[in-house]
Amino acid sequence: MLIAHSPDKLRPELDKLRYQHGKRTVISLVTTRGDLHDGHGAVINAAATISDHVVVANMPNHLREDGKVVSMSEFQDFSFSDKHQAEVVYAPPEDYLFPNGHQNTTLLSIPGPLTELEYDPVALTTHMKIINAVQPDIMVWGERNFIEYAQIRHLLNELDVQTQLHCIPTVRHANGVAVSGNDELIRGDAAKALPMVYETLKRTVQALRTGARDFTSVENSARHALMGAGFDINYFSILDEKNLHPAQEETTAFRVVSRTTISDIPIIDCVGLNL
Repeated sequence: MLIAHSPDKLRPELDKLRYQHGKRTVISLVTTRGDLHDGHGAVINAAATISDHVVVANMPNHLREDGKVVSMSEFQDFSFSDKHQAEVVYAPPEDYLFPNGHQNTTLLSIPGPLTELEYDPVALTTHMKIINAVQPDIMVWGERNFIEYAQIRHLLNELDVQTQLHCIPTVRHANGVAVSGNDELIRGDAAKALPMVYETLKRTVQALRTGARDFTSVENSARHALMGAGFDINYFSILDEKNLHPAQEETTAFRVVSRTTISDIPIIDCVGLNL
């Protein structure tokens, strides 16, 4: 497995993979924020089934004091990627992506309502810089971060980037809790409450499936249920999946999205419904 920290090392190696035996191969990309878990593994495996070569990109979370130093968590992520048969890991340092710092960099912006619930221009710009370096044919996402997926989808369309996007179902524990790095940090009564998020999402979808169209009332009922279970609500919204506008009577593709907090730890989840 190749580990590259800059496009100068990445691109020549990708060119070797991209053209083999006189034929053009298919390169897929999976971006992560590190601390890889089974949810990431499912996305990497899905990417491997629809491409010839998989690139896993680790987005930097902090400035490195020395770009050559590999932390224990990074080492574990590299081993995880190798185990799941990724052929390339691209791990650019933050000071390489933003040599003048975030404050002195022109960051990508997109219009609401795509940014009304979640918006991190640094992360979106980082994604696009990684896409530009890798130039993948396919990019695969897990649907738990559907809002960010939709934002990247919008940017790719606006910039006429020919990368195809695929979104795969969320990997869940037996109790329905979405697999993430954060759920492992929650203990005690808070951990016992975690399944309530998915249960509330499912109840909301069932209400929509059976004809409920007073979206404000359905959302409020869900929020009250979660608050009663001990969650603080950042948002719980019923959206039109195609554009992330609030759902309307004519909506047929729904995305119910939730961001809550318990024990000061954020929990993000969502489910979709097509009628």
